[in-house]
Amino acid sequence: MKYRSLYDMIKYIQTGTNLHISVLFLGNYGNEMCKLPRRHEIHSGPVCTQYKAMKSGDKRCFWCRNLAVKKVLREKTSFGGYCINGIYEYMRPVLVGKDVACIIFIGNILNTETDNKRVKKIAGESPEILKSLEKEYTLPDCEIIGDLLETHVLLLLEKCTDKNAGTNPLVENIKNYIHSNLEFDINISYIAEFFHYNKLYIGRLFKKETGMSIKDYITLQRIERAKILLENSDENVIHISDKTGFNNVTYFNRMFKSIVGVTPTNYRKSKK
Repeated sequence: MKYRSLYDMIKYIQTGTNLHISVLFLGNYGNEMCKLPRRHEIHSGPVCTQYKAMKSGDKRCFWCRNLAVKKVLREKTSFGGYCINGIYEYMRPVLVGKDVACIIFIGNILNTETDNKRVKKIAGESPEILKSLEKEYTLPDCEIIGDLLETHVLLLLEKCTDKNAGTNPLVENIKNYIHSNLEFDINISYIAEFFHYNKLYIGRLFKKETGMSIKDYITLQRIERAKILLENSDENVIHISDKTGFNNVTYFNRMFKSIVGVTPTNYRKSKK
């Protein structure tokens, strides 16, 4: 293969470290060579998973991350900082002309004793969570990786456009964003604002490419996520409703039955 995929590059860089690298593509940018597994489209890690399991933790993470994303989109410059969990993360926008084609995230880093106290509170009695973090990785270290990844992304976007046959990058980026944020209150207006497109335009484009509206796609993906949770966990239906973005268990039950044909409780029984 003449050009290594973005995922290959990320795996190579992460080898021997506890870093977590993810890339969020925006607008009409991206191609087959830039596709990433779900966990590398958003920041994730043991500390994040533990925090999101706490009451309202997932919503606070969503707010914190999107605040940082908006800053990158507004200022179009890289920066590093601490999330509400005390984890250090570096963010680098990749520019094509005046557009932000994607944002590179380099995180899962623990740098100071102050962070250590905050993370210990989240980790509780799980020392393995602390061991899962990369220690003392500085801003200059992140800048070196950011330079390398930015160069590679720009090369893939320029040289591998022919790899994009049969897919629309904007639609794929919207779908990836939906999959990564199902538990939150997202809708077509929010998505249009996030991607800087007119909501009527992306609504028509999405339906043309997928055969369904963005609203219906979100609902269907939430139900699919709920099915997985019902099959593979013992969480109660109310909790699963909240984790899949419904927030109203009565509405969740009604939508689940209309799509799947049975209630969530009966679905779980049939799978057990």
